[in-house]
Parts: sequence; C-alpha cells; structure tokens
Amino acid sequence: MTAHTEEDLQRLVNSFAQACEEFGLTISLKKTDIMGQDVNSAPSISIGDHTLEAVTNFTYLGSTISSNLSLDVELNTRIGKTTTAMARLASRVWDNSMLTTNTKMKVYQACVLSTLLYGAKLGPCTPAKSADSTLSTCAASGRS
Repeated sequence: MTAHTEEDLQRLVNSFAQACEEFGLTISLKKTDIMGQDVNSAPSISIGDHTLEAVTNFTYLGSTISSNLSLDVELNTRIGKTTTAMARLASRVWDNSMLTTNTKMKVYQACVLSTLLYGAKLGPCTPAKSADSTLSTCAASGRS
C-alpha cells in the first residue's frame, strides 16, 4: 500500500485489516513492516494494538527499496550476487576449455547478466548436458 500522508496510510491499513477480518484472514504482524520514503521521521502505523515496525530498507520481489531513495544498497546487493555467480561458474564454465565461447556467453546471459539486471537470487549451479559436454546452469530461487 502507498499513501502520501501518514493519516491516509493508517486509513488504508485499517481498511485492509477490516477486510481481512471479514474474510477470516489473519495478517502476520511479524512480517508486516512500514517504510516512509523521503520523510523527516518514520511513520507510526498500527494494526489493532500492534504498532508496525518502521524499516529503512525493504526487499520486495528481489529488489531493495530504501527510505532515503538511494540505490546504493540495491546496487551493492546486485554486484555481490553477480560476483557470487561468476565465482561459482569459474571452474565449471569459464576455465573449461571444452565449452565454446557461444555456450559460455549463454551461461553468462542466463546466470550473471540476469542477476545484475533483475536481481534474481541464484541457487546452486547444477550440471546439465549440452552439445558442448557438461554445461552449468543456474536455478533462480524465490524470496528466502
């Protein structure tokens, strides 16, 4: 949910909590955080008697959003994940003389470039057969 004022956000949260109650759904208060962007003080929003925790960084769909509108955390995270992907593929792909440059570029695009551009989390690389002997592929995983 997004709102321009703290009061509007509280109204939205109240409406959401009421709708959940009417449908018999439960809001996980431990997993529900609040963030104010480009504000002087963190908003104070509550659901019932519970005040939601105000956070400065929030990860949503693999991307990190910061309260100060900076991209530093997001860029550092993506660079770190890309470095990890490159290191995992060093012996199985980059140093493998049996793989063609074309195959190495496809692995780069699938595992490294997608991580850098879209922030996908990489799981362990698993072997798969290709025309160029054994090719490593990376599996993307969801939120951990």
